[in-house]
Amino acid sequence: MYLKPNYYIFILKSILLLVALGLCQGCQVVSSVKQIEASSDPYQGSNYKAVVMKWTSEVRIYRGLALELMSSATFKSPEFREAYADEYARTYKLSIEEKEKLIKDQKEASLIYNDFIMAAYVPDKKWNDFNKKDSIWEIHLNAGNGKKIKPLEIRKIKKIDAVISHFFPYINTWQSIYLVRFPAKLPGTDKNIIDDTCSNIKMVITSVLGTSEMVWNN
Repeated sequence: MYLKPNYYIFILKSILLLVALGLCQGCQVVSSVKQIEASSDPYQGSNYKAVVMKWTSEVRIYRGLALELMSSATFKSPEFREAYADEYARTYKLSIEEKEKLIKDQKEASLIYNDFIMAAYVPDKKWNDFNKKDSIWEIHLNAGNGKKIKPLEIRKIKKIDAVISHFFPYINTWQSIYLVRFPAKLPGTDKNIIDDTCSNIKMVITSVLGTSEMVWNN
């Protein structure tokens, strides 16, 4: 059967239109993928995670080839507390007044306490007992004068949820999480245990299984 030239032109135009639509749809797919990739950053381009890792130290204790303790701790320095307040306010869309109150609360806490969030893994679970009075572990800070500062409190954080994982991204479900709280000032004095530079901070974890030192040098 003979087909008129106009028919061939119509077919050609139809093919070109289909190709154009296909390319357009391809562009939309690429665009969607880029948007998904951009939204995969939970901190939306802020420096919060970098600040967390700056103030986090990790140690391990071995006896021979056997791992006895793997622990990470984040010191809630003034810089960390400020970044935390910013990230919390951004995440939960706080009002200006709510954010100002959060910042104030963080500043006031830093004047009273030196707080550390500690994540610990001990292969033998019965020794993962940092919060107990009869724990095999002892934790202390080394002050500038060499004096050992004992914690005011070691509190186990029982629930590892999405909030903990967001603000402390190195934490995982096979670790136990503790708040280790020390005083901000040397007992009986107005002298800060940790100076304004937040340098040469040393938290010691020791037991019959071994000793480790977490060090922060700002």
